[in-house]
Amino acid sequence: MKLSIIPSPYETEYLTGFTKATAPVTEYDAENLPADGFELHIDGSIRIGASSLSGFFYGRQALSQIMFQCGQNIPNVHIRDIPRYTYRAFMIDSARHFTSIADIKKMIDYCAKLRFNVFHWHLTDDQGWRPEIKAFPVLTQKGAYRKGSHFGAEQNEDVYGGFYTQDEMRDIVSYAHANHMIVVPEIDMPGHVSALLSSVEGMACNGKKVEAKTTAGIFRDIICAGNDDNYDILYEILDEICDIFPDSYIHIGGDEAPKAQWKDCPVCRQRIEDEKLRNEDELQGYFINRINKYLKGKGKKVITWNESLKGGNLDEDITVQRWMDPKELSKASPNAIINSDFYRYYADYPYAMTPLKKVYEYEPQVNSNVVGVDTPIWTEYVADLEKTEYMCFPRFIAVAQTAWCKNKPAYSRFRQELTEMLPWYGFTSIADESEWDPSGVTRLPRVVKHFGSISKNKRIREFFLKK
Repeated sequence: MKLSIIPSPYETEYLTGFTKATAPVTEYDAENLPADGFELHIDGSIRIGASSLSGFFYGRQALSQIMFQCGQNIPNVHIRDIPRYTYRAFMIDSARHFTSIADIKKMIDYCAKLRFNVFHWHLTDDQGWRPEIKAFPVLTQKGAYRKGSHFGAEQNEDVYGGFYTQDEMRDIVSYAHANHMIVVPEIDMPGHVSALLSSVEGMACNGKKVEAKTTAGIFRDIICAGNDDNYDILYEILDEICDIFPDSYIHIGGDEAPKAQWKDCPVCRQRIEDEKLRNEDELQGYFINRINKYLKGKGKKVITWNESLKGGNLDEDITVQRWMDPKELSKASPNAIINSDFYRYYADYPYAMTPLKKVYEYEPQVNSNVVGVDTPIWTEYVADLEKTEYMCFPRFIAVAQTAWCKNKPAYSRFRQELTEMLPWYGFTSIADESEWDPSGVTRLPRVVKHFGSISKNKRIREFFLKK
C-alpha cells in the first residue's frame, strides 16, 4: 500500500513485509540531517533518526500518521525527510478580534502537526492594542478597547477589546517552544497605529485626537517619523517586547502606511531634508532602518512587509514579507523574502476567491532569496475559533505541504490523502470537502456577496485578472 503522509516525505523506499505497530521505537542521532529533518526506518523494528529535537518530533508525527491508517500491521518502509524551507509560518491577527489563550494554543496544536515552525502573532493594529507594556499602561487601559465593531454582519456599539498580560504572552511562547515553534510578534508601525496613537498623545503628525478604529480599512493615522521623541517611545515598547519574546525575529509591520500626513508635516519635511531623502517613501525606509538598527543592537532580526521597499533604501539585512507587490520590488530586492502571496496564502477570503487547488499549486519561490512562507488569517470578519478553523483548514495544510516538500504530489493525489487523513488532525470546524474547490459558475457570485460590490473593489478586479 502507498502511505498517506502530509506533508509528503522527501524520499520514501517501500520494502517487503510488515512490522507490528507494538514494536518498540528507538531513536538515534543522525548528524547528517539538517534541523527538522528525520529518518524513519520500519523493517521489523522502528527507528527514528534526527539531529534536532524538532526532527524527532516530526518523525514521531509521521509514524503516528502511518499507524493511524495501517492499524496493527505497518508496511516496512524507509523514509528520509528534510524541509524545503527553514521558515514555515502561520499568522493569527489578534488585533481586529481578540483570540483567547486557549484558542491560540489549539491553533498551535493543529499547526504543529503540519510542521509549521513559526507562529507569527499580529498583536497591534488600528482596531486594538493587545500586548501589556508596563512602561505605558495606558496602551492596555485605552488602546486595547474600541467603541464598537462594524465589520460586515457585526454591527454594534458595544465596547470591544482585551489584552494579553506579559505572563500570558510568555506562556504562549513556552507552549509554542514545546511544539518546536518560535514566536514572531508583530508590532505595526509606522501605519496601522490608531490604537497606539489613541493612547500615547503626541506621536501623530497633526496633533489631532485619534481613536481606535471600529471598522476595517486603511487609515491616514501614522507615527510622525520626524519626531525623535517617538523613536524613544517605540524603543521602550520594543524593549519589553524583546524581553517577552526571546526568539530571533521581531516583525515591525510597514504595510499600508499612507503618507499624506507626512507630506503636510513640517517636522517630517525637515527630516527628509536633513537626511537628504528624496520623498516620503524614503522616509519610511529611514524609519524602518532606524528601528532595525536599534533591534539589531538587542540581537534581533527585523521583518517588514514589502511596502517598505518602495523607497529603495531599505537595509539589506531586513527580511521582507511579500504579500501584494504589484511592481514585484521584492523579486528584484537582495533582501531575504518570506512569501505570503495575497492571492493564494491569505486564508480569510472565501474559498470561491481562494480555492484549495489554487493554494496548493502555487509556487512560492519567486526568486532565490525566498527563505520561507507565511499564511495569515486576518480577523476583521473572523470573530471566533469556529470561523478561524473553517477558513484556515484545509488551506493551511496545502501551504504546509508546499513549505515542506518541493516535489509535492499532484493535486488529485493530495486531495485523496487529505480526505483519508483529516480525522488524524482532530479538527472540529473544518470546511466541508464540497466547499474546497467551488465550480467556476459559482465563484463570482460568492465573491461578490463577500465584498458587496465587485465593480468597486480593486483587489477583486485584480484577482480575476490573475490566474
